[in-house]
Amino acid sequence: MYRGAGVLEAVRDLVPEWGAVLAAAVTQLGDGWFLLVLGIGASWTVAWRRTARRGRWLERDRRARQSDGPWFVAVIVGGLAVMTTLKHFFALPRPDLATLDPVVLPSSMQSLYLSIASAGGYGFPSGHAVGATVTYGLFALALDAGTRRLRLAVAGVIVAAVSLTRLVLGVHYPLDVVAGIVVGSGYLAVTWWLLERSPFDRTVTAFALALGLAGVAAVASGRADSAVAYVALAAGGLAGWTAANGVPMRVSTPVERHRVELLMAVVTLTAVGGFGVLGGRPRLVASAMLLGLLSALPAAVFPRLATDETTAP
Repeated sequence: MYRGAGVLEAVRDLVPEWGAVLAAAVTQLGDGWFLLVLGIGASWTVAWRRTARRGRWLERDRRARQSDGPWFVAVIVGGLAVMTTLKHFFALPRPDLATLDPVVLPSSMQSLYLSIASAGGYGFPSGHAVGATVTYGLFALALDAGTRRLRLAVAGVIVAAVSLTRLVLGVHYPLDVVAGIVVGSGYLAVTWWLLERSPFDRTVTAFALALGLAGVAAVASGRADSAVAYVALAAGGLAGWTAANGVPMRVSTPVERHRVELLMAVVTLTAVGGFGVLGGRPRLVASAMLLGLLSALPAAVFPRLATDETTAP
């Protein structure tokens, strides 16, 4: 498979030393840990702003409340899980290029730069391109700052910048980043469609989907640490949200309810199967589950705090 080796070499030849340093900084915008932090922060911020704006939660606001959960995090986790599955399915290597070593950096920062500028594992598709497309595309679709056109333009610039840094650093071929953008866009479109049509609220739907995708990634990758962490994080978030809110359903007939019960059975079996591949790393699993619980906590607690304040004598 031709992945654009000639284009990659041309890009690398054009990059000055300071360009490599800049690329190492910008590429963090697409790193998995940074994207998860953004997702959790967005979930907390949206929950707090809407709670403060209403002052209290009434029953007629129930549907709006259901959309305030930490589903941002779940969508991002699902995208990272899809990327992990595809990497191990194709098992294509990264470019065999030496890491750029800019002399403009002081010796004390060389090790930090090398840890950021180098990468291991498989190279197709680009995880940074997938994660950036999913995360910033999701923010452009879901958040309400400015116009949607402006948000999409900003998201596109960030995704393009992150993708370019992967070429500058020499850790991906051009086809890798293009495929990453395509995969991220396709996953986001399908997930958005499902979220709009699910009988559950968005958070339950997004975390259940993320849990299933993470389970597939764990199997495909031979229980790689990242995939195991995605399973545990999705399970923790789903458990925390459903424990605090139940499982709200938009159903009105017995037939629809039976379908929902069947779907819940499938989700439960997926969760059990996912936990079956977690063994051997209790600290990793516990940490990721705790992170999932923390992502669900604000959206579950803030509305109750607002209600308590408005009903207090």
